[in-house]
Amino acid sequence: MSPQLLAFLVFIMELTSSFISILVGYQAFKGYKASSAKGLLFLHLGFMILGIGIFLRAITAVFFVLIIRTTETIPSSLVGLSNFAGMIFTITQLVAYSLFIATYVLQAKSLRQQNLEVEGSIAAAIFPVVRLFYIPTLELLAITMLGFVAVSSLMNWLHQRNLNSALVFLGFGFMFLSHLLFLFMIFDELLLFFGQVMQLIGFVCLLIMLVKVNKTRA
Repeated sequence: MSPQLLAFLVFIMELTSSFISILVGYQAFKGYKASSAKGLLFLHLGFMILGIGIFLRAITAVFFVLIIRTTETIPSSLVGLSNFAGMIFTITQLVAYSLFIATYVLQAKSLRQQNLEVEGSIAAAIFPVVRLFYIPTLELLAITMLGFVAVSSLMNWLHQRNLNSALVFLGFGFMFLSHLLFLFMIFDELLLFFGQVMQLIGFVCLLIMLVKVNKTRA
């Protein structure tokens, strides 16, 4: 796969993931309006923040690539800017994952929530742009937080054994795998692409679950 094609596919994956993440947030908000469950409100806020962050990261990555192509060099100021941008995007992810954890904490405290399972590759090859996807320390923190949510959703699925809880587990499980791939992408830029695929699959699983729940309540 050529670097240009890989960069284009990563960009499309980012935009698609952003769109689906916002759709998940919208569906969670619909569920919250119908049930007033705080867990759904946290899920709504988390996926809205995550979707906006992913969208901005994709646009910023394109901006950096265009600068590098235009100047045919890597301006020193661009490295510092990319580091700052990467930190901002990772922090937005951590805020979103904190809200996901809050969803499961609330779920664990409430027995009546049994039905609430909800809750370019130039970018990988050029040093400044890769910082938008990879900050080792924060990436490890994101993996830890998502690991907690994934394990919690697994326990929930083992307890309830229904399709909705399975979709929640698959959704957060794929998101967890995506960050593992992002962590190791310094060894192979293709892992960035596969990480995007895992993230997209995770978002789709959660979107399907929320649509099913909202249709049941309608």
